Amino acid sequence: MGAASSLSFEGIENKGLLRYLDIDIPLHNVYDFIELSRNGIDKKSLLHLSKTIDFDINELAHVLHLSERTIQRYDLNKKLSTEASSKALQLAKLYAKGENIFGDLDRFKNWMNHPNVALATKKPKELLDTTFGFQLLNEELVRIAHGIFA
Repeated sequence: MGAASSLSFEGIENKGLLRYLDIDIPLHNVYDFIELSRNGIDKKSLLHLSKTIDFDINELAHVLHLSERTIQRYDLNKKLSTEASSKALQLAKLYAKGENIFGDLDRFKNWMNHPNVALATKKPKELLDTTFGFQLLNEELVRIAHGIFA
C-alpha cells in the first residue's frame, strides 16, 4: 500500500514538521493531523513554512490552490481553510521526511528543484499541486530511503 507511507507518524518527521510550521502542538497520529487541518494553520505558520522550504508566494499559492492575493490579504493570525491547511501540513511533512532521508534540508531542496528521470523528467516541486503528486513523491522518497534509485 503506497498511500500508507505518506501517513506514517515517525517522531523525527513530526518534530521537523512542527519546526517548519513554528507550532508547538503534539502530533501523535492521523487524528491529530486531521484535527489540526480542521482547526486551520494560520498565515504566520504558513509564512514560516514558506521561508524554511524556500517557496515564494506564487509557488505556495499554486500548491494550496489559493490566489497570491488571497494569501497576501490574510492577517497573520487568520486561519487557512481545512483544505489549504491540509495541503500545508502535507508539504511540511514531505519536507521533514525528505530532510530526514537526505540527511540535510538543503540537499532535499536541491533534489526537489531538479528534473528527475523517475518522475518523467519533471522537477519534484512541479508535482505538489495534487494529492497524487504528493503520493508519488512520498513513494519515491521511500525508494530512495531503501536504496532503490531510478
